[in-house]
Amino acid sequence: MIVTVLPTAAFGAVGVWRCLQGDNAGFLFLGLTAMLIGLAIFAAIHRRRVAPEGPPDPSAAWGLPGRADQRVHTFTYSRGTIWTARACGALSLLAGPAIYLASSPRPAGTDLWWLAAFVLVFNSAFLLMVLACERYRVEVGPDGIVHYRLRPPLQHAFAALGSLALLQGGGRGPAYVLALYDKRGRCVDTFGDTLEGFTELTALAKEYAFAAGITFRYRDMWGAWTG
Repeated sequence: MIVTVLPTAAFGAVGVWRCLQGDNAGFLFLGLTAMLIGLAIFAAIHRRRVAPEGPPDPSAAWGLPGRADQRVHTFTYSRGTIWTARACGALSLLAGPAIYLASSPRPAGTDLWWLAAFVLVFNSAFLLMVLACERYRVEVGPDGIVHYRLRPPLQHAFAALGSLALLQGGGRGPAYVLALYDKRGRCVDTFGDTLEGFTELTALAKEYAFAAGITFRYRDMWGAWTG
């Protein structure tokens, strides 16, 4: 709630202040404020009109190729995603020479050192992106979920979780996100549908979670939850 109210109030305050200063740009901020208020009203009306059992859960149709077994299933980014990240990382190596050759006059002395520092940071960021894509892996087994990443892996035993939820995105980022919550209701991890086999991952997690007595819910993009 606060995440929505504060930006709306900020845009409105800036818009009013700009208009009082005679700046026509204030109407742009007021327009954004009106749009955010309109979306909030629409979301509230949508939640009231949803059936008591909640919105239709798309994961209800996400079945498994076969029955869940005792094996550990691994999910990663697709090879296309990884190779795209590698290609972007390789192209980033050309940024330094391109900037140097396109500059007139050519950087020298302190300017050259600043360029070298920028290129180092720029290329390092792309290298981390490539490593993150290559190492990102989610393993789902009957006992829990292990999330491998650049930092130490996260291990989530189903017995220690409080609930699972499938969250529909609002137009930015993944269309769907599988979220894990602890017994205190805090989100401890999320997995986006950019992972290859995301529907199977969700179906597996649901089946193992149900076996462990963990609840599962779905939330649509307007904030309506299943019962």
